Amino acid sequence: METKPIKLSPKKGGNGYVSSYSVNLGIKEVVACNFLDETGTPLEIEKVIDTEKNQIIIRLRT
Repeated sequence: METKPIKLSPKKGGNGYVSSYSVNLGIKEVVACNFLDETGTPLEIEKVIDTEKNQIIIRLRT
């Protein structure tokens, strides 16, 4: 397992206030984690929110 620093990018809604945040996943990371099928189409993923450990996990949906 590898740990890399990332930044949250704020996204503003129609009212001008921050409504969400996004993060970027590089192609090498996506390929290494097998998030694409053999044709390069993204597979279904899910996010797991663990507030006790202050973490959000992105993984293939099972």
